[in-house]
Amino acid sequence: MAGGKDHIHRYYSPNDLYNKIIDGLNKLGKDLSKITLDDLQPVDEFHIRGDTATRELIALCGFTSDMHILDVGCGIGGSTRRLSHETGCFVTGIDLSDEYIDVAERLTELLNMQDRVKFHATSALDLPYADNSFEGVWSLQMNMNVEDKLGWLKETCRVLKPGGRAVLYEVCGGKNNTQHFPVPWAQDSSMSFLVPPETFRDIITEAGFEIAVWNDKTDLAQIAFSKAQKPAGKPNLPILGVYMLVGEDISTKAYNLHRNLDEGRVSLIETVAVKPTA
Repeated sequence: MAGGKDHIHRYYSPNDLYNKIIDGLNKLGKDLSKITLDDLQPVDEFHIRGDTATRELIALCGFTSDMHILDVGCGIGGSTRRLSHETGCFVTGIDLSDEYIDVAERLTELLNMQDRVKFHATSALDLPYADNSFEGVWSLQMNMNVEDKLGWLKETCRVLKPGGRAVLYEVCGGKNNTQHFPVPWAQDSSMSFLVPPETFRDIITEAGFEIAVWNDKTDLAQIAFSKAQKPAGKPNLPILGVYMLVGEDISTKAYNLHRNLDEGRVSLIETVAVKPTA
């Protein structure tokens, strides 16, 4: 589906993103020589519940400083860097968007974390790594744009060492199988490929994993978006925010996500899948 892949790439390729982030930091009065992960959090933790969810996943993952972790769908690297900072592990992040990867690399250098965190622009369906290369996998909300979920998860399983854990934090479908658009991950239905949680679980196991943890976080997602209102007039956007990644219609996207959650059209799943040792 080359056309769809190109469509998704364009959606996640904002122009001049790094300079816009730097301009925002300057407007906020930040000293660029002393930038912290928390300073960047409003723009680089692009998933439901942001750094709160990231910290919960770090507590769940069990990754340690001697491990090399692959972050599949890393965006501009917010949770990639947070994972490395909190656990001491070495992390390689991959993303389809070369614009995101360029920004991820430059922000990582700004934070002086380039010795522990690396990035590569590539497709999750064709990972440029040998079998059994990584001790762990980390993937936060990227399956929504992947039509071939089995292919993605088989590749993920292939590069993971036996006994390794894959931590997935993913939006799935719901009991109503249509969604309101646009949403944060898609401008329209042509780039959104949600499946119900039970189907997603079956695909994970078909790819070769065993499910160790399966938590439904939909209720927490509903709370996070409970105050989202239908926008009216010109949006009042913060100096730094995820709108920089996916457009100034972010309020409409957040409102539609709120509706989709409340109407049972989407769900949020946190899971740990293990590659068997045999």
